[in-house]
Amino acid sequence: MGMRSGKALKLKKPAAKKAAAKAPAKKSPAKKAPAKKAAAKAPAPKVVTKTVTKTVTKTVSVDKNAALRALAQRIVDLTVANNDEESLALYAHNVESREAANPPMTGIDAIREKFKMWRSMVSDAVFLPRSVSADGNTIVIEWDGRVTLATTGRVADFPEVAVHEIENGKIVRERFYYDPSVLQP
Repeated sequence: MGMRSGKALKLKKPAAKKAAAKAPAKKSPAKKAPAKKAAAKAPAPKVVTKTVTKTVTKTVSVDKNAALRALAQRIVDLTVANNDEESLALYAHNVESREAANPPMTGIDAIREKFKMWRSMVSDAVFLPRSVSADGNTIVIEWDGRVTLATTGRVADFPEVAVHEIENGKIVRERFYYDPSVLQP
């Protein structure tokens, strides 16, 4: 019982003396004195100890999505600021981008052209993020947009969902979901 609780088990000295007293002594008349010395010098009882190892487990919070969330924040900041030039740095060279019902465009030059086309379609664009989700290798941003069409001056609400797939810290694929009729004059 003492062993299980991690305490040292100690033998009592009187019990050790009794054991020494019960041992038969040699009967040689010349060696009686040394026999008493041997009994007096009986080894001390051994103390049995048990080393108890306790494993302590500490939960450490590892944020595997910190870099992804930082990239999501950068996308939001540059979009809100309408900063196309700095946004280009967020893309991989071979990025694939798909707008609503259009076929995909591939490459950084295609993204540059898409930005030019967008700026020619709208004279003003204001986007505010409604929700942002970043997990694994995907960033999803739900946008509340308001755009002014360049050809008519009409102001239109432009809700949109953007899905960005990330590899090595760069956008490699993106898809935009919105009602394209909103952009009709």
